[in-house]
Amino acid sequence: MECVAECTPCYLKQVISAFMAADLDQEKQRRLIKEVTKILPSIDDSKSPAENSSIVLLEAYRLMGIEDPFKKAKEQSNIMAMRLYPELKERIAKADDPLFMAIRIAAAGNIIDMGILREFNVEESISEALSTGFAISDYKQFKEILSNARRILIIGDNSGEIVFDKLLVEQLAHYVSDIVYSVKSRPILNDATMEDAVMTGMTNIAHVIENGNQYLGTVLEACSQEFLRELETADLVISKGQGNYESLEGSLLAGRKTFFLLRAKCPWVAARAGIGNMSLAFCQNAIDVSNM
Repeated sequence: MECVAECTPCYLKQVISAFMAADLDQEKQRRLIKEVTKILPSIDDSKSPAENSSIVLLEAYRLMGIEDPFKKAKEQSNIMAMRLYPELKERIAKADDPLFMAIRIAAAGNIIDMGILREFNVEESISEALSTGFAISDYKQFKEILSNARRILIIGDNSGEIVFDKLLVEQLAHYVSDIVYSVKSRPILNDATMEDAVMTGMTNIAHVIENGNQYLGTVLEACSQEFLRELETADLVISKGQGNYESLEGSLLAGRKTFFLLRAKCPWVAARAGIGNMSLAFCQNAIDVSNM
């Protein structure tokens, strides 16, 4: 997915979110935002919004001299989600289709995005996911591929949200025994890292790997060989969140075996997916087979 003009204010909104998370005073925020904007002319708009957001954010991190401004917020979101875990686990167990219920709850957890949404209500997101459901759902296609799958890769997104993904992993374990979950190698925004995987117990139920970089989304050119190998060899891939959709949608490597699970938090992403803004989507990767 290429960038549009409206992406630029979003880059800066995420930078300001990082400044606020780091508790910088207004004078320092004003000074640093002027420094950050100097790199905007060099941004390549043919790259995905996720990649360009990362470039701008990492420049802000460099200028701040802070490796992880969201560290405390990430820990708090994990704690919040873990408090909800027992109730959600029980709700999944009582559902007519526990797997689909786990998918819906995992999608609801995608509301935890401290870069785009500075304020969010997880419990409201769960209620909406259960009452309104998906604007688009390729669950039937997902189940068809799952029936023959032996190895699943889940591309994680945010801290806190990783707890909801844990509920999904527990359901998928009824179908396959080999589940890989990927996290970022270094901190960016509130994206999950190995530290979050350990804190939430994801490492106890899945083989957790790092993707080799700290870009938002999945920038294939920056990923480790280990991650690329897992993506290539997995029989089924679940890609969480908007950033991963921006960077993987249409990718031949991701292929038709990849399903995007997200809340669209941008009108352009929503339009690309064919849904309304802030709607939930569970959609199969669309690729141009004529070019294969």
